[in-house]
Amino acid sequence: MAKITDGESGGSQASGSGKKTDGIRLLPKSIGKLFDGLRPQKNIRLDRDALRNAGIGVLIQDERWNNLFKTVKKTPLITKNEAEINNYLKEKTRLHIENKIVLAEKQVNVNRILELTMGPEPAGEAAHAEIDGCEARVRAINERTAQIEQAAGEIDQKIYDSSLAMLEDAITYLYRAMKKSQARVAELDRQISEIRESLKERISERETLDASVNDTYFFLHGLLGVNLIDPIDEHYTTDK
Repeated sequence: MAKITDGESGGSQASGSGKKTDGIRLLPKSIGKLFDGLRPQKNIRLDRDALRNAGIGVLIQDERWNNLFKTVKKTPLITKNEAEINNYLKEKTRLHIENKIVLAEKQVNVNRILELTMGPEPAGEAAHAEIDGCEARVRAINERTAQIEQAAGEIDQKIYDSSLAMLEDAITYLYRAMKKSQARVAELDRQISEIRESLKERISERETLDASVNDTYFFLHGLLGVNLIDPIDEHYTTDK
């Protein structure tokens, strides 16, 4: 497991009480308690190998990363960092294309050298000059491919470093967002509880009043009789 620090002390980890399904830990029902103790001023710092240990290649191309922001909006900083990583990827693609082109050119020159040096007739002065030119081009291509390889490696490191920094920022942001959402959930739970209590009181009041109406009419009907109660009903229930 990657080491996690928050600048001063180790960050807290979720309780082990959550169930696991296919290697995925399900959040316990008491997850709300996890956010009660969060220290939002602390920024997380992950171990340098955190991404590799999590099996993450290029962070912004990982479906799990993009799933994080289906219900949570990305911050401008995250969007900016993603654009920066995309630019690195474009540069790496450009280097890859260039490398294929120069390697193909190198092969053409190597083949030409073989044609000129292994022919049935000894190479003449013009052939030697062409061979020298082909060899010079091969050496130049070898130098360029070495430069491309080094540049690609540097870009890979930049992508990794930027991804790690972005993930650290995202974790802090997402935990703050979850803490805020959990606080709202708690407030809504309180309001729902109050509404339920109020609803119970209203249901009880409604049942009491309804029973009172029924009982009063029943006893009044019994007291006055049908012949008298009918015109009284008509008097009070018919719109004039």
